[in-house]
Amino acid sequence: MTFDLDRVGGWRGLEGIVSEVLGCGELAMRLFADGAADRLEKKGDRSPVTEADRAVEARLRAYLEAATPDAGFLGEESGTDDHAAASKRSALRWIVDPIDGTRAFVRGLPTWSILVGLEYESVPVLGVALLPVTEELFIGVAGGGATMNGRPLRVSNVAAIEDAAIGHGSLSQFTESGRTDALARLAAGTYTQRGFCDFANYRELLLGRLDAVVDPGVQPYDCAPAAVLVREAGGQTSDLTGQDTIYGDGFLATNAHLHSAVLALV
Repeated sequence: MTFDLDRVGGWRGLEGIVSEVLGCGELAMRLFADGAADRLEKKGDRSPVTEADRAVEARLRAYLEAATPDAGFLGEESGTDDHAAASKRSALRWIVDPIDGTRAFVRGLPTWSILVGLEYESVPVLGVALLPVTEELFIGVAGGGATMNGRPLRVSNVAAIEDAAIGHGSLSQFTESGRTDALARLAAGTYTQRGFCDFANYRELLLGRLDAVVDPGVQPYDCAPAAVLVREAGGQTSDLTGQDTIYGDGFLATNAHLHSAVLALV
């Protein structure tokens, strides 16, 4: 699938979105320096949230709604608008995770990111991911390739599951989703396993340092940009049952060679 960037204002429109994401990175860094991590709150599901999460999402939502008024919106903190009504005007919807990895953010780990995805007719077509601490900017457009800081990305060529380096989400994601046994199968059936968590997993996959990422229990805003970036870098994505969606049972991203083999393990 190729996405027509004219739907979001062309390349100039994309540049404006990227500029806003970069500005949000600076905002989040300032809030962290001002002690946002010390003012941590817990949501109803006990997941953490800070003023940085809310401030970044509010800024991105305001910008995206002004730039693309016919598009819908889904954000981790503010939820969704009436997408059923929005979809009558447009098949576009923005999907935003303002601080992907809030637990990392509050502990001062450098792996948190800002994620902006766009779907067209429920298919991810544009992804922007920024790791502010490491100054790494990932951009992917369906049919237009994937880059990090302007350099083209390509996944690995490892084709044997016994040689594969696997990234995974938190251990609690496996236990809470009833996939504890999958951990043992991954450990026995692959070469090495690393729990980077959050978009940092996909960064390693996109740079060819991991061969697959297994992510149980994630939400669409966790994986929408990765779905575009991985595919444009030559990889494959699905949920953990093999369905081609970001709305299913977890999320799996691989270098494509290993997709069926990893699905068999999880």
